[in-house]
Amino acid sequence: MSIIGYIFFAIAAICYVGLAVLTASKPPSGSNDMGHGLMLAFLGLGFTITSLLMTIVLLVKGSFHWLGYSGGQRTTVVLLAWLFVVLTTFFCAIFKLEWPRDNNPYPQFLHWLAVAYGQLWIPLLWLVACFLSLGANGEVIPSLTLMKNAFYSSLIITSVFSGGLLFGYLRDSVEQAQAATARDGARDDEWHQKGLDEIAAHKPTDPIIGLLSYSTRVRPDDTRQAAIAKIKTHPNWEADILALLTDKRSYREVYYFLDGNAVTNPGQFAKPLNESIFWLSEHIRVDLAESNNLQDWSYEWAGIDNLLAAIDSQFLNQGVDFYPNVLRLKKTLEGPRPERFKDVRFTVTRSLDSWLDKHKP
Repeated sequence: MSIIGYIFFAIAAICYVGLAVLTASKPPSGSNDMGHGLMLAFLGLGFTITSLLMTIVLLVKGSFHWLGYSGGQRTTVVLLAWLFVVLTTFFCAIFKLEWPRDNNPYPQFLHWLAVAYGQLWIPLLWLVACFLSLGANGEVIPSLTLMKNAFYSSLIITSVFSGGLLFGYLRDSVEQAQAATARDGARDDEWHQKGLDEIAAHKPTDPIIGLLSYSTRVRPDDTRQAAIAKIKTHPNWEADILALLTDKRSYREVYYFLDGNAVTNPGQFAKPLNESIFWLSEHIRVDLAESNNLQDWSYEWAGIDNLLAAIDSQFLNQGVDFYPNVLRLKKTLEGPRPERFKDVRFTVTRSLDSWLDKHKP
């Protein structure tokens, strides 16, 4: 076991020396830059792996008994020390070569340590403690003070450095999340205003179908109210919407309006609405058989949630039984599709299951 420990130490030390040589001077430019980067990566990986294996050997051998902790605590402290050394060595090398200048989330002291060649002397402290521990088998350890000073100095410095890395990472994550929220908000505001502009530009002579998607209950209230007001500028708006519902090319657009907006003659809409569910089932059946990209969110475009909400809100007591066609729609979504998509389960089926359970005869 001792021989194995010394072997891993020797390899880790060689990788450390290689890293020290490569990072002690300015990296070459041009065609040699890629080779320099690959060598850094290779040596860094070699140092990480061999130093971990050496640490494990030392723990198994009991060579860190001089730390004075219990078994589990000792293992935790030693492995954290190893992790902090690896992180500090790697990021010191990175920050020495390239320190972010704009919107840098990391504390400035990380750069100071990197410029001070922290990748050279910080891991050296830890390696000294490990080397002396390889021979620490007895209770009397002549170099105990040196081992403790080297180990704890390394642990303190690297834990502070790693804490700085964590602080920078968290700050960067928060800033990125805030930036993403701001971008999303700006995008939503842009689309919101675009919708209001389109509604404002609508004329009573324009096709009413362009307003229906803006009138659904999930739209912002100002958008929805503006769309409803424009819809009602059409002299025969309800008849126009009914005509769209009876057309296989446009019936799905009507679902948006019927979800949250009452019609004055729901009895006239109930039968065409029920028939449109059959059309939707046929449309989906053909699409399923021919589709080359099915995901769980597929068929959310079909407006099934709007359809079911509209049925419940104003068409249940109009002498029409919607249950058979809704059941057909569910079975269609569970039906034949290309073999590679056989395990896809569409999210819209949950809404259908809930509706069918609620209205079971």
